[in-house]
Amino acid sequence: MTFQSTVSLSQGFGVPGELFTNSPSRAQSFTLYSAGQTHVIGAKAYTIISQGLATPGGTGVFAGVLANPKVAPLQGTSVGGSLAPTLVLANYAQADIVSMGTMTVTLVTTLASPGWPVIYNNTTGLLTAIPIGDPLPVGSTFANAVVDYFSFDAGNLAVITLSPYLIAPVLA
Repeated sequence: MTFQSTVSLSQGFGVPGELFTNSPSRAQSFTLYSAGQTHVIGAKAYTIISQGLATPGGTGVFAGVLANPKVAPLQGTSVGGSLAPTLVLANYAQADIVSMGTMTVTLVTTLASPGWPVIYNNTTGLLTAIPIGDPLPVGSTFANAVVDYFSFDAGNLAVITLSPYLIAPVLA
């Protein structure tokens, strides 16, 4: 996952992990931990594993979606050097996780419509959306979010709204 570096005919849709509107939002700082997984801003949901420590996926207390790429610690890439922009954070990085608000994310799914529930894989934390009325797939958890806008032309970017008041789909 990289930042947009060229502009062809139109401006990029958005940066994964950024807040989309100025609506009320709730974010908390966590230390990221996982055994062998990457931490991708705007693409993964996190659960709390202990005080101040969060991991991608899981079935524990929902922390939210990894966010705010412009305030994340700059790690660089092996190809672009230490100043190259990246949406991937290292283990034990301190980062913001949003549990309420409207933000841009990257979904695994190649199709989504407004109102579709957003879920995450319990193993990887990757976000996807399921049609309204579909049961929650085994191995997935509701991410307390729904799709507001989706663009497969922009690399499966979506605008989602996270809220603790949304009703979860029923289990399959």
